Amino acid sequence: MIRLAFMAAVIAAAPAAAQAPTPAPAAAPDPARLAAGERVAAQLVPEGAYLRIMRDQFPQMMDVMLAQMSGMKASDFGGKGDGSAMAEVRRADPAFDERMRITTKVMSEEMGAVMGRMEPRVRTGLGRALARRFTAQQLADMAAFFATPSGAAFSRDYLALMADPEMMREMASATPEIIKLMPAIMAKVEAATKHLPPPPKKAQDSAEGEDE
Repeated sequence: MIRLAFMAAVIAAAPAAAQAPTPAPAAAPDPARLAAGERVAAQLVPEGAYLRIMRDQFPQMMDVMLAQMSGMKASDFGGKGDGSAMAEVRRADPAFDERMRITTKVMSEEMGAVMGRMEPRVRTGLGRALARRFTAQQLADMAAFFATPSGAAFSRDYLALMADPEMMREMASATPEIIKLMPAIMAKVEAATKHLPPPPKKAQDSAEGEDE
């Protein structure tokens, strides 16, 4: 249960939001606006931006999340007693801190590489989205601002701001409320799906195993 709660907390605080279903292809934007949108997208997602976030800020984000959860009680996770949940985890697993340190390091390196490969597609998608949402004049104004010293400083760190420890700290403060609401949310899910046949036993066993 604590592992699931921790993952929920990471999702709540992560700068990358949950992925939506892929929409149907839309008509190509106006070429002039698309070119302007691509120019702004390149300024907002500079080369190596995601790699730097995962390398430099992901470990700090995980530290903030763990610190937030360290102040929570076992009962907040559905356990018994009012002792520290993380203290119980550490008693059960003396190598917990080292395990988390290694896990965070490997994840930051591997996800940095993955996100780095995704960057060109992010720029392509963002360029198209900008071209659809903003006029050519608005995009020209943005590009002009991002070409100034202040604009360049902002655009260079635009993505990194969402993963900044200060942002993570504020987002992580919602973790206790999210975890406390999870039983009620799952009860509603169960009520909303009770008319469906039960899932195959193999899938059900797998889901229950993740909750342990």
